[in-house]
Amino acid sequence: MRRACIFLLLIFAALSGGRGSAWAGQTLLVLSDGSDAYERTATRIRERMSRFSPELVVQSVPVAETSSAQLASATLVVTIGTQAATDVIMSHQPNRLICALLTHQTYDRMQPPRPGSQRTAVFIDQPASRQIALIKAALPQIDKLALVYGDASVRYATALSAAGRQRGLDVRSARVDDSADLYNALRDVLDPYSALIAVPDNVVYNNFTIQNILLTAYRQRTPVIGFSPAYVRAGAVAAVYSTPEQVGDQVASIAIAALQGVNLPPPAYPTQFSVSTNTHVAHSLSIELPTPAELEARILATEGRRP
Repeated sequence: MRRACIFLLLIFAALSGGRGSAWAGQTLLVLSDGSDAYERTATRIRERMSRFSPELVVQSVPVAETSSAQLASATLVVTIGTQAATDVIMSHQPNRLICALLTHQTYDRMQPPRPGSQRTAVFIDQPASRQIALIKAALPQIDKLALVYGDASVRYATALSAAGRQRGLDVRSARVDDSADLYNALRDVLDPYSALIAVPDNVVYNNFTIQNILLTAYRQRTPVIGFSPAYVRAGAVAAVYSTPEQVGDQVASIAIAALQGVNLPPPAYPTQFSVSTNTHVAHSLSIELPTPAELEARILATEGRRP
């Protein structure tokens, strides 16, 4: 995959007729805040773009310090995080904008691009098919999928349900309006033959609820599939996710091509991903998990790709 990306970028360079005129202008990275994930993503983008050509001009700035003049003068704008994307789109519609590290549903709710402008995104969440592939690879004995979701994750839960049924899973789902309904919803969908898959929905899964969710699932002997390494450390048996560096690689490839005149591609889920597992929790549930590398290879195989 990495060689393929480099090969494509070299083709773009050749077609542009040389780098001298292709690198005119500036790429502006707008960060939602100074959090570690955003900084790591920005650092990776700068490193990859600089490695491809030291002539590229890439500047990073927190969204709170971004001016309209900076946005207007940038050839390409990359927002990192939801707040940066929201503020930049509301205050200034750049001609070419790449949004990174926001969910698919969040992106779809944003104001559409103005006529003549280009916008794309690299989402932070994983495609539903990849989440289901993880369950099938890690927990082949499971035949039921448990879903608890809220208003913000209806679309994603629907996609997970469809993907689960396509892979032969019996889907049990419950929609909650607030965290007060959470316990009853969990009681309705959990059993020892199911896996609970967490969805990126702050009403349902947040710092105040996650420990109770994990404990309730554990008492029901139900493994939990998370969507970040933090969930695995907290007690989920496994998670598939994309690191800031993996998202940064994808964004950098898009940005380099865009600066050479290639149109921005449609919004997409991350192409690169990682898997984490919690073998201690898995063993306590009498589950023997493959290694993360084995799980990644199996998921890639379901997507028709090689490690």
